[in-house]
Parts: sequence; C-alpha cells; structure tokens
Amino acid sequence: MKRILSFILVATLLTTATQSCKKKKADDPVVPVFLASTSPSNRVAMLEDFTGVRCGYCPDGHVRAKAILDANPGKFIIIATNANLYAVPQPGWADFTTLAGTAIDAQAKPSGYPAGTMNRATCASVGATPMNAALSLITMDRGQWSKAATAIMAMPAPVNIGAKATFDAATRKLTVLVDLYYTAAETVPNNINVALLQDKLMAKQSGGLPDPNNYEENHVLRDMITPGNWGAAISEATTVGAKVSKTYTYTVPADYHGTAVTGGGAVVVDNLKVVVYVSRGQLEIINALEIDVQ
Repeated sequence: MKRILSFILVATLLTTATQSCKKKKADDPVVPVFLASTSPSNRVAMLEDFTGVRCGYCPDGHVRAKAILDANPGKFIIIATNANLYAVPQPGWADFTTLAGTAIDAQAKPSGYPAGTMNRATCASVGATPMNAALSLITMDRGQWSKAATAIMAMPAPVNIGAKATFDAATRKLTVLVDLYYTAAETVPNNINVALLQDKLMAKQSGGLPDPNNYEENHVLRDMITPGNWGAAISEATTVGAKVSKTYTYTVPADYHGTAVTGGGAVVVDNLKVVVYVSRGQLEIINALEIDVQ
C-alpha cells in the first residue's frame, strides 16, 4: 500500500512540474496591465504658469511654483506656458512659444505676467482672488498659487489617470499609453490632454538668477501630443467604474524653432516629461499626471 501511495505522489509531482514548466505559446493572448488605480484619490494640482523670457518678474513666479512643487511631490505639476508679449519671438531671445500655449493663454486672458491658472478652476472655488475679474475668473497672480494648489489637492478626483511614455530613438516616435478609471460619474463631456514638456533649457531670461544670460528654464511646454489645443474628446462612458484606454503617438523633432539663439533649442530626450490631464471641455481640469519618458 505504501508503494502505491509513493507512486501516486511521485506521479503527481512530475505532472505539476511539467505543467509549471510549460512554455508560453507565441499565440497566447497578452493581457495588458491597466495603469490607473481603481481606489479613490484626491486631485493633483496643475499650474499653467504663463511666462516669457523677457518678463522680468517671471523668475519670481518660477521660484514660487518650485516651492509648491518641492513641498508636494507627486501632487503638483507645473506647465510653463510661454505665450504673450514677453514671449513672442524677438532678435536675441529664445522662442519657446507654441500654438497650444498661445490658445490657452488667450482663454486665460492674464492682465499681467507672470500669471497662472490652477486646474483652470474658478478662483472663487479655490479661495483665490482673480487677477482681473473683468477679464477672467480663472486667472490669478503668483501670490495666489499656493492657496489655490492646496485647495485643489484637497478635492476628490472623479477620475484616476495611469500612463506610460516610451521613445524609439530609431524612429523618434513617442508612444503614450493612457488609462483612466472613473471613481465618480462625470456628466460633463471630458477631454484627454497629453502635453510634452522639457526641462533644463538654457536661455537668456529677464530677471533670471544667478545669470540672466544663461538661465535654466524648466517645465517648458513644447507641444500637445493630443490633436488641437484642447485635447481629445472621450466618447466612452464616464460612469462610476468606467475604464478608458487610449494610445497616442507623436514624432519628436530634433528641435523646436531651431537651435540658434532665437530658436527654442534642441530636444534632449532625457529631459522630456509627459503630462496627461483630463478636463471638462476646455476648462476645469479634474486630474493630472506627470511621467518620465522611457
């Protein structure tokens, strides 16, 4: 009897080992990993910092924005949007302007620079004072950014965002995978926006410290990967528990506006970041995520 039991045990172990060592077939389906969390979370605050290379007060805005970022890692995003009279191309000055940035600045209607919007929320909803209420209810001066960011970060996010960005050096193709998970129903049409940013761009900057002729510009908006200026409309359901998955591709140029003094400088892939944000149409941003390019 003992021999029979031993034989059965050995046979069982061999069968299990054989099954565990079975190779995956080439045609077996690959189950994609869903990148977004399904647990409720608060919103990430996103500052659109309207700035310009010939704006002498703008470096103070950069310092204030960095202080908020340093105090809230992973919860605060900066997009430096060069689009105004201090940013338009001029001899001897770098050109960091973009079509999208110009359109976004025109919607915000700053009455001075630097200025900013925080998730494009109304100033009243985040306890901030508008820069000029007659022009815009979403735009504020730099003294209001910290309190506005704190208010946004305390708000529940109706959608979670997961994303991955990979760059193919041979083709210069950037592929961005985006997954959304809705923790609350959205009744207003939502848009997915994917922005490309670059850090460590050296340029002449009015008021820049320590050297205004060689100032480090960070979080610079380079282009929108999603079509147009306001993102791609989500046609899928945005009810509780809904999942949305998208893939976007973009060919990264060698530079923007050239590499001369009056250009926007070469693209350094290691300094690129991708920001994905979900907005209600062109306005309120209900969550955002910044990721590195791999």
